[in-house]
Amino acid sequence: LFQPKYRDRMKIAVVCAPGVGDAMILHIASYHLTLAGYEVVTVTPHRFGLWLSGYVFGDGEDCDAVFLQHDNSQKAEEIRQKKGLVYTFYGSHQEVKHGKLREGFDYVCDLNQPMVANVVLSLKHLFSIQATPDNGFRAPQGLIHRRHAKRIAIHATSGHPRRNWPEEKFRQFAKWAEGEGFEPSFLPSFPTIEELCSFIYESGFFLGNDSGPGHIASCLQIPNLVIGREERHMRHWRPGWGLGEIVVPPQWVPNWKGLRLREKYWKSFISLKTVINTFLNQINK
Repeated sequence: LFQPKYRDRMKIAVVCAPGVGDAMILHIASYHLTLAGYEVVTVTPHRFGLWLSGYVFGDGEDCDAVFLQHDNSQKAEEIRQKKGLVYTFYGSHQEVKHGKLREGFDYVCDLNQPMVANVVLSLKHLFSIQATPDNGFRAPQGLIHRRHAKRIAIHATSGHPRRNWPEEKFRQFAKWAEGEGFEPSFLPSFPTIEELCSFIYESGFFLGNDSGPGHIASCLQIPNLVIGREERHMRHWRPGWGLGEIVVPPQWVPNWKGLRLREKYWKSFISLKTVINTFLNQINK
């Protein structure tokens, strides 16, 4: 696997972790590697339709090299250990678990920087590419940015129930927003990610849990408010393209080892009032 082929350009696979947000963030690498002259195949189960028109997706089996987002899965570790050119993008690194870092082939994230910034930094570190956060997403013809200026796209779920602020609190927020003249709209289950992107792109605002749609809103420059369970985690995983805020439990809530009140009961420490005030003061400017 990943043996050099006799072609004019190096063919490189960008292998993303499973999430929609991961795919959007790692496409920064796909986009800038393409601009730098590489032949790029993005390996992800997600397809973005016309938002990423012209980009190649696949399994990456016939590539000369791979840029791997290491998510500590068995699959990622198997790819990392293959012979050949494997550039590894680590969220975090432990020598006892991952082995020694390889100069020029491995990048370890700065946990005080969002993932978007870390991908940009990794391209400079590994490929000497002066990248930007641009990931190549472009609005399909006919869409109008924030066409529905008062619409608040609300995402009250996520792939992990433990990440979810209570749905009843989202509904209370929606009731308040309606009374203030906004148009709250809970995201339905769209048939495609392309349609989800288009709906968010034409919305005025976004509110949701720590999940893929928040990254979509940030990438598409929709003012966004994301509710997360822990400040340290969100410092790294917050949507990183801008125009957004996060709400997390107060730091005064104890999170001592053996107790972990903030970690276990974070939902109880984020009030509806805090979310409303953050929306009014930071998002709806």
